Amino acid sequence: MVRKEIARILIPLVRPVYTGRIFFKISWLAFNPPSHVSHTILCFSMVFFCSNKIYGAFDSESLSSFQNAAGAFPFSIYPNSLGALSDPTILFINRSPFGAGSINRKFGLGSLMESLFVVGGNFRNLGLGLGLSRFGNSSYQETQISILGAKSYKELVRLGISLNMYQLSISHYGQAQAIGSKVSVRYAMGTHVETMISLLNVNRPVIGQSKEKLPQIISAGILVRPNDKIIGQTSFVQDTEFPISVRFGIIYKLLDQIDIAVGKIQQPNIFTTGGCINWKEFRIEFSCLSYANFGFITYQTGISYTHIP
Repeated sequence: MVRKEIARILIPLVRPVYTGRIFFKISWLAFNPPSHVSHTILCFSMVFFCSNKIYGAFDSESLSSFQNAAGAFPFSIYPNSLGALSDPTILFINRSPFGAGSINRKFGLGSLMESLFVVGGNFRNLGLGLGLSRFGNSSYQETQISILGAKSYKELVRLGISLNMYQLSISHYGQAQAIGSKVSVRYAMGTHVETMISLLNVNRPVIGQSKEKLPQIISAGILVRPNDKIIGQTSFVQDTEFPISVRFGIIYKLLDQIDIAVGKIQQPNIFTTGGCINWKEFRIEFSCLSYANFGFITYQTGISYTHIP
C-alpha cells in the first residue's frame, strides 16, 4: 500500500515529460552515482517504487517548444518545425526543405538534457524526413532515430508514418535496441477545423533482456482556427498503462512575426506558456512548463530553418 501511494505521487509529478521510473532515471542522470551505489539504488527503486508495468525507457514525448507552450499538444501546429518529429503528417503541407532542433533541460537540471533534431521536405508528392532525439548523459542515455513519411489524399486526409529505432545505454549494464512504429492521421473538416489521431508503438516493441514493453500511447486532438489570429487546441493522450491526460491550449498572433501561447495540462496539473518569433527563414521557439503542485519549472528552446527558393 505504501509503495502504491508513493508511486501515485511520483509518477504524476513528472508526466508528461516522464512517465516511467523517475527514481531510477534521476539516480543515474542527476547524481551519477558510482557503480556500487548505483546497484543499490537500482535494486531499491525496482523493488520499492516500480510495479511490473511501470515503464522506464523512451517515455518522453518528443514535442517542439511551441507544442509544449500550447498545452503540450501532441500534434504539429505549424509546418516546417520540430513538430514533424511527433506528427509527420505536417511534412506534406510545405514543399520547402527545412531543418529544426531544440534543447530541453528538464526541471532545470543539466543532466536531464533532451535534444531533438529533424530535417525534411516534400519530394515527388511525398513528405519525407529524418529525426533524432537524445536524452540523458554518459551514464544513462536514450537515443531514437526516426524515418518519417507522409502522404495526402485529396487535400482532406493526411497519413503520417514513422519508423523508430531505439537504443538504450546504461553504464555498467550495456546497451539494448528495439524498433517501433507510429501511425498518424490528420483530417481537415473544412478550412477552420482539423482533427488528428495517432498510435505510438503500433507493433508493441520490447527492449532489453527483460523484454520490457515500450510505452504504447494513443493521442487524439482537435485544432480550431476561428480567424487568422487565434488557434485553439484540445487533446487527449492515453498511455495504455496510465490515466488519460487532457490538454488545452490557445495561440494568439500578437504581431505578424510573433505568436504567443498558453495552455493547461490535467493529469498532472501543469501550466504552460511560451511563444515564437519568425525572422526571414528562421523560427525561434521557447516554452515554460510550470508544475503547479510541486514548484518545478522546465524550459525549452528551439530553432528551425526553412529554405526559401
